Amino acid sequence: MKVKQIMLENPRTLHYTKTIQDVSHLYRETKVNCAPIVDDEGNVVGILTVFRMLEAIEQGATLDTRVDKIMETNLHIIDEDTSFHDIRDHTIDRLLIYNNEQRLTGVLTRMDLINKVHGSLMNSEHKLAEVFKTNIDLRNIIEASHDGIIVVDRQGLVQIVNKSFFRVQGSDHDPTGESIERLVIVCRELVIQMYKRALEDGKVTFDRYNGKNLTELWITVSPVLDELGRLVRVVINIRDLTELNQLKLQSQRYSHELKLFRAKEQKDLIYHSDAMEKVVNQALRVAGVDSTVLITGESGVGKEVIARTIHNNSPRVDGPFIQINVGAIPESLLESELFGYEKGSFTGANKEGKPGLMELANGGTLLLDEVGDMPMYLQVKLLRAIQEQEIYRIGGRAGIKLNIRILSATNKNLKKMIAEKNFREDLFYRLNVVPIEIPPLRERKSDILPQAKHFLDKVNSRYTVQKYFSTEVCKLLEEYNWPGNSRELANIVERLVIMSEQDAILPDQLPASLFSQVTSSPLRVSIDKIVPLKQAREIVETELIVKALKEYHSLRRTGEILGVAHSTLLRKARALGISYTD
Repeated sequence: MKVKQIMLENPRTLHYTKTIQDVSHLYRETKVNCAPIVDDEGNVVGILTVFRMLEAIEQGATLDTRVDKIMETNLHIIDEDTSFHDIRDHTIDRLLIYNNEQRLTGVLTRMDLINKVHGSLMNSEHKLAEVFKTNIDLRNIIEASHDGIIVVDRQGLVQIVNKSFFRVQGSDHDPTGESIERLVIVCRELVIQMYKRALEDGKVTFDRYNGKNLTELWITVSPVLDELGRLVRVVINIRDLTELNQLKLQSQRYSHELKLFRAKEQKDLIYHSDAMEKVVNQALRVAGVDSTVLITGESGVGKEVIARTIHNNSPRVDGPFIQINVGAIPESLLESELFGYEKGSFTGANKEGKPGLMELANGGTLLLDEVGDMPMYLQVKLLRAIQEQEIYRIGGRAGIKLNIRILSATNKNLKKMIAEKNFREDLFYRLNVVPIEIPPLRERKSDILPQAKHFLDKVNSRYTVQKYFSTEVCKLLEEYNWPGNSRELANIVERLVIMSEQDAILPDQLPASLFSQVTSSPLRVSIDKIVPLKQAREIVETELIVKALKEYHSLRRTGEILGVAHSTLLRKARALGISYTD
């Protein structure tokens, strides 16, 4: 038996400009589940199956989507004189059949093969039963399918099931010879409904079953007709997508966890708070796309760090990361810095010309820091550059195509600036596709000490010292409001390391401005009589030092608790006549 004896002859083709709606009409008219796609010369350039069409619709395709946008282009072609014996173990679901003149004459699918062989051998019920028992080739084709296959006659008796059916149903119960009503399978009710529908209208139907634990099955019911067009069998195909979906979810989860781990390992990205965890998660989610991101927050909260996190976890990680502080560049130079200039374009220009930072960022990411300081006339040019991904150098006539991702950051209220006519509304919406707001350090207290320790380690390494914070200093750092956020914290830590005379950093070394904002419970001192202030101060100091020495037994530890340098405490203890153990 040759392929041309069992193939679907002269299949209906579709031009590559046709739409999904045209394909649906074709499927209904011809009762097929695939269609060859041809070009203007009639050459086959692809094939579109029912399953591929459904996948495309799930991914957002509409009835107006052209078939060349979703068709499969990996074509498998065989000659029409090929022997059936040569393809019986073929793993390809669909084959295009060509004649000696290399023209399309037919299509052969695994299901068509089943239908054709059934039709050619189905002279009677008795003969059909014989075919099912003796046709090894047909059985091999059915068994080779990874999908579960059930063949049911019009009386509702199950005649054939393949091995994959048992995997799909999750048990070893063999329903062969039993009524379809007794199927042991999760999608039993849906299969029975589709089978009865096939008996009524004689058309191919498909549906999806969603169960517990991410169970998802694609079910296709295909009627088998005899030479007179009478329905004699129904072939039910069950494709299990559960495993695939679980692997996809697992892969997505592992990918996100890996990105989160890498982000935490990133230099200068130090956080413990839930609020900052949310910010980092937002940055990682948006890293995989090219949407513009507007990062907002007070000065010093780490907007640049988040921008670098986005770049380092994006497909552009191997490209440049270019940062320009809009507010730090004189307005007269900002345009040339951004867009570049051609030679001789203005007095003092480099004689060779100069590329702008947007051009240098090609293939990578451009961070516009303090974008709220950009002058209005440049906002128009920036908007066009973002929309068109094209710029013109100053004095240049040829456009320069860009392939960059724009991130912007600001500590200003851009919506207020829009209302005051100081910032373009259209540019704001172009930059603010994905907003990320970083909360100030005072709203995430659990991040203060980890960041302080991080900055301390950096400064210790830089100056080759081993300074550390006393317990009281740690408490004071946590209680401070930090109006300058992480930048102020880094500066304070560096100052403390440099100015501290001993390894322990004590409270009396902290700036007065830091103490002024720290609130604590008021301390009440009982006064029995009026004495000179100097005498009162000596009395209080003596009692505090004696009390602390009794509790901590060490002059050095007492100094840390009282916030006094060891040398200062030693001097006071001697002056006040207090006995001590160093």
